[in-house]
This record gives sequence, C-alpha cells and structure tokens, in this order.
Amino acid sequence: MNWREKYAHKIVTPAEAISHIRSGDTIHSTMYSSLPYALFNELGAQKNRLEGVNIYMGFGGGLYRPLAKACNGHVDVNSLFLGPAERTFIYKMGSRVHTQVLQLSRTYDDRANVHPGDVIMMAATPPDENGVMSFGLTPMDTALCEAARDVIVQINENIPFVRGRDNMINIEDITCAIDKTEELFVMPESEPGETDNKIADLIAERIPDGACIQFGIGGLGIAMGYRCKAKRHLGIHTELFVESMVDLMECGAVDNSMKSIDRGISTFGFAMGSGRMNKFLDHNPLCESRRFMYSNDPYIIAQNDNVISVNSAMQVDITGQVASEGIGFRQYSGIGGQLDYVRGSQLSRGGHSFIALNSTRVDKDGTPHSKIVISHPAGTPVTTPRSEVEYIVTEYGVADLKYETLENRAKRLISIAHPDFRDELTAEAKKLGLII
Repeated sequence: MNWREKYAHKIVTPAEAISHIRSGDTIHSTMYSSLPYALFNELGAQKNRLEGVNIYMGFGGGLYRPLAKACNGHVDVNSLFLGPAERTFIYKMGSRVHTQVLQLSRTYDDRANVHPGDVIMMAATPPDENGVMSFGLTPMDTALCEAARDVIVQINENIPFVRGRDNMINIEDITCAIDKTEELFVMPESEPGETDNKIADLIAERIPDGACIQFGIGGLGIAMGYRCKAKRHLGIHTELFVESMVDLMECGAVDNSMKSIDRGISTFGFAMGSGRMNKFLDHNPLCESRRFMYSNDPYIIAQNDNVISVNSAMQVDITGQVASEGIGFRQYSGIGGQLDYVRGSQLSRGGHSFIALNSTRVDKDGTPHSKIVISHPAGTPVTTPRSEVEYIVTEYGVADLKYETLENRAKRLISIAHPDFRDELTAEAKKLGLII
C-alpha cells in the first residue's frame, strides 16, 4: 500500500482544503520553497467569500494569488521579509503587502500567540513509513501546529526530506492535505564578482581553523565558500544554509567536530540554493533544520566558540549605523537575522562579526555613489545599530569600529570608502564636527 492509499482519508481537493478558511482567520506559513503555492492560489480564487483573512509569512520564490490588488481586504499578505515578488506587487502593481518588523530570533515569540482559531498552512514531503512528513527547507515549529485550529498541507514530492527538530509532523496530526507536486523555486547559479572576491579575501584571512561559520547568499557567500575550502574542522550554525556550504561539507573543510552544541551536525534555520543543494539535504543525517528561535538566538549561537558571522549591507553611515533592509521609506527586504548573528558572534569566545558592502553603487544613469555616507536619508531603517558593529569591510579594507569613538569611526570608515569619495566625506565630517 502506497502513502496515497494509506492516507486517502486525509487527501482532499484544493477547494475542499480552503473551505476550512473563514473570514477573519489568521494563517501562519513560512517562506520560499516551503510555501504551499497551490493552496495560496486557491485561497486567492475564493477571495470573494472571505473578508479580513491575514497570512503571516516570509517571502515567496514566485507569484501567488493573494499578492494581487484584487485580494486586498479579502486576503492580505503580511511579510517579515520582502522578496522580488512582494516588491513587484507593492511598488509596481499598487498592491497592499504589509511589512512586519521582526527579527528572526523573535519569530517564535510572535507566533507563540497562535490562537486555537488560527490556521497553519505549509508545504511538506510525502509521509515516510511512519507517517512523518518534513516541512523541507524552512521549519514551522510543531508546537504551533498543535495550538492551531487547522493544519493544512500541500504535499509536494519535490520537497527534500530535511531532518531536524520543529520541522516534521505526522500526517495523522494534520486536518487535511492536497496532493500537488510542483517544481521548487531555486536560486540561479551565480559567480562572485571582482569586488566579492576582494572582500572575501579580507575576511577569509581572519577565519581560523575550527571556526563556526555563518554567511549569506549571493556572490559574497560563494566567494567565502571558495576561500574556506582550505580550512579544517569548520562548523556550521547558520540562519541560512547556502550552496557554498554544500561544497565545504563535501570537500571536508566542514566536519562540525569543534562545535560545542550540535557537534557533528550542520544546523540552520532555512535553506536556499540549487536543486543540487536540495538533493544534498534530502535525508542527510549530517544536516538539521531548527526553528529560528534556536538558530538565531544570540545566546545559543554564542555557545559555539570562534563564531564568524558575515552579513551584507546596503549602506553604512559615517558613525557605523548599518542599513541592510531599505533606504529611506522604501523597504527592500527585512530585518532577518543580521543583528542576531552580529550579537551572537561577538558573545562567542573568539568570535567576530563582519558587515560587508561594496564601496559604491551606480544609479540608472551610470552615476556612482558612495555606500559609505555621512547620513542615511530620512526614514532609513537601521538594521544594526552602531553600538553593536564590530568590523565593516569593503574591497578597500577592514574598519574595526568596536568600542571606538565617533571620530575614529569616521576616519576608519572613510579609509575604506572608494578613493573618489574620501575627500568629500572628510570635508563633510569636519564640517559636522565628527573629525576635529
């Protein structure tokens, strides 16, 4: 008997699954590849019978119906981290997507007030021989599932069975499921640019053997992975598991043997990468997902020694205030877990925090602008306050700001700004009395 036959009593049509949703419901979900896109699309199709339904989630890998302006007021999206789809509908389509201001380490606090009338809606793997399903690449704390009125699942055979805590549920403990396999959204392959490589060189020389690493997605994360292949006995405790971490585990640079907690295991909050990465994580006993309250808790992060945290920024002001989620009142992404890891790495014995950014950006007409600025535009959210910052890195060097005076901060940041802007920054800083 296959799983479909064994659990036929749980399998319903998308329309039947969404019939459980009532006006005023709160739906808790996840992000990216673990989102139940088929369920969301059916929810959008049934919008006219609903009012005041709110979905709380991260970001999508692609489009889904509740983003549409026509769904506003019927089914609203509340996102703690905007992705390309959400930004498109907010800024180009005039849709209403609410941005939730929330650090990932606090998601459990936020979700802990799940009421008995709330709904969990997730994508998951088919059940194994014991009826256990994995939520795949992003966890949903099973304690929240127990508290909810309904747990509705989209079973997708392409989702990797990721091991761990807080991301698995027995099919008998859900309300219903739809059987809908879809292609997973994956990150396009990219190669680091020249600036990524220069920044990675500066950081990698400060990473000792035995370090416990956290770094993000994109060109810099890939460049960091290349440069860490010669290291030994690295560990992984990270918010985001990325493609380069597969390479580090396969080449033996990561063995997690020096970790104080979860020794021998790479632990992460969620994963984003290619189909190759998904296959690597599928039923891999050396990798485990954890709820964000665990993966991002600074005091848990700090239990490992020599934690090296590498995160990116959009802009840094002359005193060290880091803007990583938006400029002005235009939100680009979200708070995420940057501050969690800035704090956790510095609480770790021998640990260090690095915030990296290119020294310049170029606008649409080709005009270059410094990303180290005298001050951020009004409305710019400060993702990491200057009091928490340790190292700021550009392709021109590393500025150590920890415990430094405002004058020393300004001088050190100017020294790693693009040379074309250093005189201007110095003159402005002197005019403001930051440099005497």
